[in-house]
Amino acid sequence: MTVSRVALRSLFAVLAFALLVFASPAQATPTFLSAVNISDAGQDGFEPDVAVDPSGNVIAVWTRSDGTFFRIQYSTRTATGAWAAPTTISDPGQSASNPDVAIDNSGNALVAWSRSDGTNIRIQAAYRPFGGSFGAPLTISDAGFDATKPVTDFDNSGKALMTWQRFDGSNLRVQSTTRTAGAGGTFANEATLSQSGQDGFNPQADAGPAVDTNGVVVWTRSDGANLRAQSSRRADVTGYPRPKGATPSTFPMVPAVVPCTAPNRTHGPSLAFGSCNPPVMSSSTLTVGTTDANGAASNSSGRVKFKVINGVASTEADEADVQLFVTLSDVRNAPALTDYAGSLMVEANLQLTDNQNSAEQPEPGTMQNFAMKWSVPCVTTIDATRGSNCNLTTNADALYPGIVTETKRTIWQIGQVTMKDAGPNGTGVNACPPTCGDGDETTFMRQGIFIP
Repeated sequence: MTVSRVALRSLFAVLAFALLVFASPAQATPTFLSAVNISDAGQDGFEPDVAVDPSGNVIAVWTRSDGTFFRIQYSTRTATGAWAAPTTISDPGQSASNPDVAIDNSGNALVAWSRSDGTNIRIQAAYRPFGGSFGAPLTISDAGFDATKPVTDFDNSGKALMTWQRFDGSNLRVQSTTRTAGAGGTFANEATLSQSGQDGFNPQADAGPAVDTNGVVVWTRSDGANLRAQSSRRADVTGYPRPKGATPSTFPMVPAVVPCTAPNRTHGPSLAFGSCNPPVMSSSTLTVGTTDANGAASNSSGRVKFKVINGVASTEADEADVQLFVTLSDVRNAPALTDYAGSLMVEANLQLTDNQNSAEQPEPGTMQNFAMKWSVPCVTTIDATRGSNCNLTTNADALYPGIVTETKRTIWQIGQVTMKDAGPNGTGVNACPPTCGDGDETTFMRQGIFIP
C-alpha cells in the first residue's frame, strides 16, 4: 500500500498536536487551604483585619485579652512563609479594640484602633516600616469624647487617610485625618465631615491614587426620616486673592439728584461738561432741611456702615456675621418740611466671592450681583428745627439667614448704597425683607461726600 506525502504530513501534524496536548503540565486549581490559628491560645482573640502588599506579604491584626484588658496584636507572613509569632502593639493598662490595618505599595503598614484613656475612648495608631517594628502608638482623636470604628487606607505615594466615628455629646459624627508618608509621617488635625443633628456612623475610607485629590470617606447618616449614605471627598482647592482684612466700610449719604440728560448749562473749567439747571431731587416725597433751598436749618447727616463680626474657628458654631448700622437725621416730608414718620429702604448692591458655590464645599466662585435690602424706621423729634431721625442696628444673618458663613473666605464687593423713600403711596418698605417695595419708591439718599 502506498501512502502519499500529503497524507503523511497530515498524520504527523495530528500526532504532534496530540503530544502537545497530552504532554502539557497539569493546571493549578486555586483553593482555600486548611485553617490555622494565628493568635495564641488561652485568651479570646477576635475582631481580625488583614492586608496584603503588592508582593504578597501579609499582616493581620486582632483584639486579644491579656487576662485583664483587651490588647491589639499582629502577625506577619511572607508570600511563601509561615505566620510569625503574635506581637502586642497597644499599650497595657486600658482596653483597646476595633483594629484596622492598611499596607502601602512599599510594604509599610499602619494600624488604627480604639483605646480608653481612662475617661474616654480615643483613636490610636501605630506605623511599621517594611521589615521593621511598629512604633509607639499615637493618640489621634481629641480628648473629652468617645471615638470608635477607625478605618485607614494608603494612596500610591504612602500617604494615609484615616476616618472614625466620634460622639459630640449629642450625636455620632464622622471625623477624618491624613498622615504624611514615611516613618516620620505626621497626622493633620482631624476634620469633622458629617453634619450635626443626626448620627453619622460606620465610616469607610479609600485614599485612591492620591489622597489629596482622590480620597473619599463614606458613612451612614439619618436625614430625620431615613438612613442615607453620605460621602465627603478630598480635593485640592485653588483659592483666590483676598485681603487679610477689610472692615469696617462706612458710606456717607447725600441727597440723591436726578442725572442730567438734557444739559442747559456748561460746568466751569476744568470740568467743562454739560450741566442741568436747576438741580432736581430724585425723591418727590422726602427732603432734608437746607437754608438756601427751603429755609429750614441744615441739620442732615447720615451713613450706612458694614462691620464684620469674626467667627470663632475653634468652635463648630457659626458666629460670623456682618453688623449693619444705619443713621440719618433731619428727614422731612416734601414739600411741607414736617417730620417724616414712615420707613426708609436701604439697598446695597453686593457681589459675593466665596467658597460656597457647589453642593460639595469649599468650591470657589463669584455670585451674580445681589441687591441686599432692608427697612429703617424713622421717628419724629420734638425739636422744631430738625426733622425725623432714622436709625437701625442689625445683622446681615438676621435679615437674610445664611448670607454670612464662617470660614468661607467671603469677599463682599459693595456697589452703590442708596436709601429709598416709600413712594407717594407711603407703603411697601416697612417689612423689608421679605416685602421690599411695591413699585413707586424712588432714591432719596445715595452714598457720596459733601464738600462745603
